Amino acid sequence: MFQMFLKQNRRSEVDPLAFEVAYMADKLHLSQNVILPALEQGKIVVTDRYLLSSIGSLLIRAPELAVVVKDAVYNRSWFRDLAEMLIRPDVSFYLHADAEVAVDRILKRRNERAFGIDIEPNAYQQLLNEGVNIAHANGMHVFDTTHSDVTETFDQLRPHLAETLRW
Repeated sequence: MFQMFLKQNRRSEVDPLAFEVAYMADKLHLSQNVILPALEQGKIVVTDRYLLSSIGSLLIRAPELAVVVKDAVYNRSWFRDLAEMLIRPDVSFYLHADAEVAVDRILKRRNERAFGIDIEPNAYQQLLNEGVNIAHANGMHVFDTTHSDVTETFDQLRPHLAETLRW
């Protein structure tokens, strides 16, 4: 839905609250119809997108939704109720970097450049800081990857994965 409105330059026609509800519905659908059945079959599920990363990704692509999204996250019981229905992972990581490094990494991805995103580093740094606080409050493992490459980052995650998966 977002991509359609973006391609047609009709973002202003999207009601932010309706979009947030649709976004959560998509997360719930994935959680209940993909993740849960796989877990019930005894599979190990690894995902690179969960609630926080998905919200962050949404806010990068559509910063005009920030007020509504942040209000939902912090103040709305309907959002918390929906979030509680998501399948909780056994281990969660929150990887972040300084805004300038993170923006550079994002814009190096071909599919992100296609969105024509213009990310303001100070606003993004504020979003990252809020994410760190939310991650800590929810018992996630938080890692600053500003000065780490992929291998170094994975080396930091490995002990937590080993403990969870009993490797």
